[in-house]
Amino acid sequence: MVSTVLATNQVSFTDDELPPEGREHTLRMHIIVRCEDMIVSSVLIDNGSALNVFLMSTIKQLNVDTSLINPIRAFDGILCAVQGEIELTIEVGPRFFVVIFQVIKVDSSYNMLLGGPWLHAAGVVASTLHRRLKYPSKD
Repeated sequence: MVSTVLATNQVSFTDDELPPEGREHTLRMHIIVRCEDMIVSSVLIDNGSALNVFLMSTIKQLNVDTSLINPIRAFDGILCAVQGEIELTIEVGPRFFVVIFQVIKVDSSYNMLLGGPWLHAAGVVASTLHRRLKYPSKD
């Protein structure tokens, strides 16, 4: 999926991109992106999520200035479980996206989650059948 996000907002797949289990797999869709000039693996694509989420531990590994994280408060003014939000540029295939992420402190096997907001901005629909990981370009 990563290399096939084209400037025309088209995504295409072939059976060569199916995982070894074929059409019987139950894998979640995850990709690899570039952020802050570093490769970030285990990025979960979740079209059921209303948020884009970045883990605090991943932000620290990327050496992102945590003072850029804007605090978020609940309606009653009490701090939420979300640490804040941050705007970062990510590279997916040949395209760059400015993404607003909610920053959270949790243990997870994923480093970030790209949800509905990113999918809509990219103009793509994630295939639940194809799960092939591809690296962003090195240009």
